[in-house]
Amino acid sequence: MSKIRLIVVDVDGTLVGDSGEPTPRVREAVAAGLNAGLQIALCSGRPMASCGRIARSLRLRGPHIVFNGALVKDPDQSRAVLEKPLPPDALDDLIDLARDDDLCLELYTEDTHFVERDWRESRLHALSIRVSYRIASFDGFFGRHDIIKGQIITSDERSRVATRKLAGELADRLSFSVAIPMAPCVDMECVNVVDRSVSKGAAVRTLISYYGLARDQVAGIGDARNDLAMFDEVGLRIAMGNADPQVKAAADVVCPGVDEDGLADVIEDLITG
Repeated sequence: MSKIRLIVVDVDGTLVGDSGEPTPRVREAVAAGLNAGLQIALCSGRPMASCGRIARSLRLRGPHIVFNGALVKDPDQSRAVLEKPLPPDALDDLIDLARDDDLCLELYTEDTHFVERDWRESRLHALSIRVSYRIASFDGFFGRHDIIKGQIITSDERSRVATRKLAGELADRLSFSVAIPMAPCVDMECVNVVDRSVSKGAAVRTLISYYGLARDQVAGIGDARNDLAMFDEVGLRIAMGNADPQVKAAADVVCPGVDEDGLADVIEDLITG
């Protein structure tokens, strides 16, 4: 295999644990990797407002994958490498169906996100990813072209059943994937809602092309099922020790978990390997 030149890194459960921040050891490993010429890109369902802050704190340069693949962009540049908003007609139906089933729906632009009321789920999720949100009636969102991602946060069986039903009704136009948020979002699920063509895998292909690399020069590391699409596009697939069993089964390597600084082990091995 060619020497790895780019590592694509999931955030929740990979780069950060329940503290919400990279540990000192992970920060040191990232800095060492950058100094050794390793390019590091974040790949997350989180918004740019959250990932951009993390990227700057780690001194990561270049584009990152956010909104589960709907946006590939350098947070310090105005032009996106890839941007795929929700189709307006599908967005309209998403709003109507979420309202009908009393679901906690969040709508994201590149800069911020919106909820219709002050949901407990949204308050806790905002604390988890360390961003603020705005409360606004979704009546003004029908037909908009700038909503990059929707997100339904479920916290009980009723909302999960209703969300699965909604996902089935919109499956021909939208893609749904589940991510498990960090503390304080106990027993919650974040259901990412993006355009049907969007995935972490498609975004990774775009990023690889942007850097002019071969697949075997790229590693991907993650923990959740939405990272499987990323695994399909990289030469070295790495699962965290805390990863979903399906992710571990698909990986070439399983490293220690996020609470054991597994990402630091990976970067150190790539530098010396």
